[in-house]
Amino acid sequence: MKLALDLVIACGSPKEARSLEAALSPDNKSVPKDQTFSSELDGARLRFLISSPRASSCVSSALGILGDAKLFQEIWSISS
Repeated sequence: MKLALDLVIACGSPKEARSLEAALSPDNKSVPKDQTFSSELDGARLRFLISSPRASSCVSSALGILGDAKLFQEIWSISS
């Protein structure tokens, strides 16, 4: 069995989505060998696809993305 997560983050603008993608990209260059990870930018939406036979690995990656996105949102709000 393989767990697949589809995580979509709706940003306030395409510029914000591009900035979020750029901020998260360095953290997601290397993933465990049994996990697949991809991201896709569509206007103001940033989509992450994560899959692995190990559920804990998928959930951990998704929680990491959500935590980083929350921090990004706080910084983006202050700087805007």
